[in-house]
Amino acid sequence: MLVKNSMNSCFFLTSKEEAAMKVLWASDTPLSATEIAERIPNRTWPSSSIQSILRTLEKKKAIEVAEITKIGKSYGRLFRATISANEYAVMQFDRYYQGDDQDSLSLISMLLGKKSSKEEIADALQELLNQYREK
Repeated sequence: MLVKNSMNSCFFLTSKEEAAMKVLWASDTPLSATEIAERIPNRTWPSSSIQSILRTLEKKKAIEVAEITKIGKSYGRLFRATISANEYAVMQFDRYYQGDDQDSLSLISMLLGKKSSKEEIADALQELLNQYREK
């Protein structure tokens, strides 16, 4: 999957890298490599592979070391994502829909429950805006 980091360069995430990113996105606090590996659902690869995955994500600037802390009897690094899941989603959107308003409308339509006409899309968006204002 293609992602643009803050420096506007593009890179791909492997399925293992994406799994690690999903764990980091779901966490409110930085996590150790062990915590990340343990939280990946249905992981079929050895947890020792996480170090390599994290090194690659660091090189891609998808994650950073948030702090170094004592873990057990030694010190370890805690990681956090440098891009949010929402930013990632927008970047994926930009990858597939570049400058075509019809594609944008089609995606918005799908997100809103397959609205077919511009009027239905506008009504659904207006309803979302009204709900947002009420909160």
